[in-house]
Amino acid sequence: MPRKKVITDEMMLDFGFQYLNTYGFEKFTARDVAQKFGISTQPIYGAFKNMENYKRAVLKHVFHYMFDVKLNEKYADDPLVSLCIAFIRFSEENPNLYRALFVEGFARNHLMFDYSLENYKKIVANSSQYQNLTEEQIDALHIRSWIVVNGMAASSIAGIRTYSNEYLITIFEEIINYILNNPNIVPISR
Repeated sequence: MPRKKVITDEMMLDFGFQYLNTYGFEKFTARDVAQKFGISTQPIYGAFKNMENYKRAVLKHVFHYMFDVKLNEKYADDPLVSLCIAFIRFSEENPNLYRALFVEGFARNHLMFDYSLENYKKIVANSSQYQNLTEEQIDALHIRSWIVVNGMAASSIAGIRTYSNEYLITIFEEIINYILNNPNIVPISR
């Protein structure tokens, strides 16, 4: 009779998530993750075959937490403004995870940006306020919001600035209105 699996795949994903959230990406290895959580590397390699597969699975797990949970928290009536604020609050609550994803490159090769854009498009499509926007408008709003949000998130977690929700609502309403009221604004190419 085979031994009962004590460490589940879900537990290993949680370990990877917790590791990134605590230590960042710099030393994200099967050995270091296993050592920090008091397990051997065998369950990781038994379930995910190699470290690249484990990283991808952990990233998917992190994306679920970030996009489906944290970025869905409501901070404003306007869904795009709320998303921007939720992102800043996410970075403040998870500074090591933010660094791993956006600074150290755990999500590499535009994966994070592309996932963010798809999430942004879903929010726009589900909003009566924005559902009639053109692709150009959506792209322009997304990239410009992305730039501002990441700058504000970085300055917040570095302790340079703190932002109240009221201030953030005003800033992001202004940005969105400016972009939508200036039809010559086109997306920034990568």
